[in-house]
Amino acid sequence: MNEEKLKKFYGYIKHLYELRVTYEKAGRHIKHVKEFLESDCEPTKRGYLQYRKTHADIFHESLACDAILDFLSYVGQGWKRKGKKKESSTDSVQPLEKLTTMSEKNKELMGGFMNWLYENCDYSLHTMRIYRDSIKGFFEYSSEFSVDNARRYVKTLENSGRSATTIRMRIGCLERFGKFIKKPIELKKPKIQKTFDTENVPTEIEYKRLLEYLQTKNNLDYYFWLKVIASTGARVSEFLQFTWENVLEGEVTLKGKGNKYRRFFFSKKLQEEVREYVRLYGKSGIIATGRRGVITSRGLAQLMMDWRKKAGVDKSKMHPHAFRHFFAKMYL
Repeated sequence: MNEEKLKKFYGYIKHLYELRVTYEKAGRHIKHVKEFLESDCEPTKRGYLQYRKTHADIFHESLACDAILDFLSYVGQGWKRKGKKKESSTDSVQPLEKLTTMSEKNKELMGGFMNWLYENCDYSLHTMRIYRDSIKGFFEYSSEFSVDNARRYVKTLENSGRSATTIRMRIGCLERFGKFIKKPIELKKPKIQKTFDTENVPTEIEYKRLLEYLQTKNNLDYYFWLKVIASTGARVSEFLQFTWENVLEGEVTLKGKGNKYRRFFFSKKLQEEVREYVRLYGKSGIIATGRRGVITSRGLAQLMMDWRKKAGVDKSKMHPHAFRHFFAKMYL
């Protein structure tokens, strides 16, 4: 890959992470675009057609085609689509006026919905509050649940300056509520510009410095806690479920955020270290256990703030979720 292609390639990687795409999708796009740029074909429309002829075997996978066409569009070599630009459907939507009171009927509906969520969904208290506040907010502006009123409520949120993230979250709650009362709706969600900023992510040097500091402490558990979080990309709620046995087995599947199951893998090097540690100190069960039992997410965050003072790491980089981003950066 020559210097010009390399420059475009790095620019495209940055572009991908400014969009709201999953790490998996970004990784596959990067793979196919890299293979295209490493070929003798030029990054142009003609080069794409030539590449497609000589590499027909990979184009059975639609993502290869999508990835390369997306890259060409990014570098200004995409195909222009003909046709008139449609007017935004939200331009003619009128916002709602706030009601003086919420009807008893809607209060009962909201209560029934919350009870249903509690009984059927394993949601955290934080998520339950989001659902409650979202449905309550809607009924403070509308006396009847309908697609039209839902759209007008979204327009009201936009006019009040709510962020795209908040509006997407409220829409998700309304759609779930619609299914509950057998009046399913589907609303267009605003796009979110996702930035890929690594300034508040620990560097590899800072990570090694933290490990060196933790190795000097009497309690080596902390050393392994950090290694496990940084090498798996686990959320705090997921990390708090890990056991020493999971690490020794090399993998584990857990239910995490959004009631979804995720599979975690532990490197062979980490397994070797843990195996020796477990043998020497007789460790078993939940990894994140302190003197008073299993630690909380807040307790872990407080510990990390103490570690960063001793290891000289900026406090903006020392919270559990920062090491999830660290894992993603190192993985890429």
